Amino acid sequence: EEKPSLYRKAVSVGSMSPMKKLISLTTLTLLVAPFLSLTLLKPATANDDAKINARIGAWGRNCKNEVAARLGSDVSMADINVTLSETTQSSINAGEMTLNDINKDGLVYNWSVPKKKVTGYCGTDGKGNFNEFQFN
Repeated sequence: EEKPSLYRKAVSVGSMSPMKKLISLTTLTLLVAPFLSLTLLKPATANDDAKINARIGAWGRNCKNEVAARLGSDVSMADINVTLSETTQSSINAGEMTLNDINKDGLVYNWSVPKKKVTGYCGTDGKGNFNEFQFN
């Protein structure tokens, strides 16, 4: 009966000299190690990116709620525009601001209410709590 090729290779490896086994193992390690390290790093990066995006959205809503509270009942939530500040966004995009930095320092947002012709910015702490509010 013909054995599968993997079986034949496994048997032939067993009959290799110690030096050939070492070379084969080294070659395998050199081929597989970069793939494994990249594979293991990607989920953490993707996971951090997902957490950063979740914080940007949730903490931006905290800023929007504060704008609504400060401007009164004649301003609806639909009237309020909140965006991550350009400096903060570019720092995140460039990899200069990490999830750890965000958790430590918080985020800064620009806000505007076009119908009232007012703008400003607000900040959150590392837990997403509103901690700064300014009119421009």
